[in-house]
Amino acid sequence: MISDKKAIQDIVQLLEIKGIKHIIITPGSRNAPFSISLFKHPAFEVHSVVDERSAAYIALGIAQQSDHPVALICTSGTAALNYAPAVAEAFYQEIPMIVITADRPMEWVNQGEGQTINQSGIFNNYVRASYDIVQDMNDKDFEWYNARVMNEAIDKAMSPVRGPVHLNFPLRESLYKAIENRVQDVKVIETVELQKTIDDNQAQALIADLSAKRKVMVLVGQFHTNPETRQLLQQWANKDNVLVLTESHSGLESPDFMGCIDRMVMTMTADELEELRPEIVISIGKNIISKKIKSLLRHQTVEHWYVSEDALVMDTFQRLTKIIPITPERFFAYTQAQQPNQKTEYRAKHMSLYEKKRVAADDYVNSAPYSDLVVSKIIMDRLPDNSLVQMGNSSVARYIQLFDRNDSLVFSGNRGVSGIDGCTSTAVGAAYVSKKMTTLISGDIAFLYDSNAFWNKMVTNNLRIIVINNGGGGIFRIIEGPKSTEALEEFFETTHSRTCEALASMYGLHYLKASNREELEAGLKELYKRTDCSILEVFTPRLENDAILKDFFKNIKDKTSN
Repeated sequence: MISDKKAIQDIVQLLEIKGIKHIIITPGSRNAPFSISLFKHPAFEVHSVVDERSAAYIALGIAQQSDHPVALICTSGTAALNYAPAVAEAFYQEIPMIVITADRPMEWVNQGEGQTINQSGIFNNYVRASYDIVQDMNDKDFEWYNARVMNEAIDKAMSPVRGPVHLNFPLRESLYKAIENRVQDVKVIETVELQKTIDDNQAQALIADLSAKRKVMVLVGQFHTNPETRQLLQQWANKDNVLVLTESHSGLESPDFMGCIDRMVMTMTADELEELRPEIVISIGKNIISKKIKSLLRHQTVEHWYVSEDALVMDTFQRLTKIIPITPERFFAYTQAQQPNQKTEYRAKHMSLYEKKRVAADDYVNSAPYSDLVVSKIIMDRLPDNSLVQMGNSSVARYIQLFDRNDSLVFSGNRGVSGIDGCTSTAVGAAYVSKKMTTLISGDIAFLYDSNAFWNKMVTNNLRIIVINNGGGGIFRIIEGPKSTEALEEFFETTHSRTCEALASMYGLHYLKASNREELEAGLKELYKRTDCSILEVFTPRLENDAILKDFFKNIKDKTSN
């Protein structure tokens, strides 16, 4: 069965033709024509998720791991607004999503009608495109218009830059009338994807510029990696004048890359930092977690080349000199083979120092008091090979950056906007579609905030959750500022005494807990032996964590400085 409304018939057919597999519907009345048309449709996996905010983040997790658009469909009114946080996250991560909002007829907006707000363009700051569909197609031109913009929207989710798109459907009653088959086929428009290239003259000019540099830094932020990028960067990292720095959510790990940026930079002397200063930074990817490397480069005289197909003016370090609008793979392939190997000590000297700091860090943690720092290191060492890791935001993401990451793991997270509001839901979506063992490492505030993540049928047995509960937002004791105010505990840290045990019980999840090293080791062993979705809650001391972290950096600096 399918709705009798031609616009609904058209979008359903186009979603099928253009290969959309996953559709998440949040229950409602105004979007009933979609539910009727998609229920048991053989071309799609259709999921029902009650909470719109959680639904959107689950969709984000699916799209993040499948690298393919997911469609979201909700009813009218504030339901649509609840999609906004995940839509913004998808926009800044360049994750494809097709956001479909059912709406009241336009003449009833601002007329006191229930569940009616102005939905036209509500996501305009955070979507690649936004369109209002015409319902009353009493003219062939309206039918042509609808088909055209539906094609355009779905294609724009994937090309030329990936991201969310919005289609708003004003729908008149009746909403529940269905017919056996669609009225007629929809017009299909195919967008042919073309890759930008660089000509020989441009390539030679870039190579000539690079060849004169004795200190080249490649910095990789949030990135959708692939084997080709890894191989090309590995070749770059073997050059004497090149340092490759990667963050946890870059998807790029190698013994030849500097993957723990803060552990290195925050423990260097002034002279060492000056030695580290590159002549040129080549950056790829988006959001960079490390505040220290951003601050360092903003206060140094360097060239900055940003390589990205979207040609966005991403002047993160306030030193931007060139935008190179091609894929990183093409840039590195064009320049790698012909760039001579400058005989300098830049790479060797700093990778040697990096190794000394790694050893000093491990020595410190082995004897450090039980804390967030120690817990994070133990967890990182026990993550299963060839698995996925979803990082919570705030202090969790920063602690993960301090320790070496197994190169068989893939780390992801909501680092486009870096909010805490959907970390668990994103992990649910990621685990659902990947089928791999997936571990969410979350803080207590973020986990409790997104508790509706389990209010659906998409929670799978390959998901494991580790909640580090330090009784509040521990990040506010680490960053400068909040600790000096009287409002720290109530309005920044938001201290509490809640646990996750009752929440786990409500959703039928197995619950484990740990309060010291021995219990943590035992808890992690049991967590990964189990065959169901389980939560391990790890309790750490609220007041000691920041002092131990500061001592960690001081100890490394003291032990490795000349």
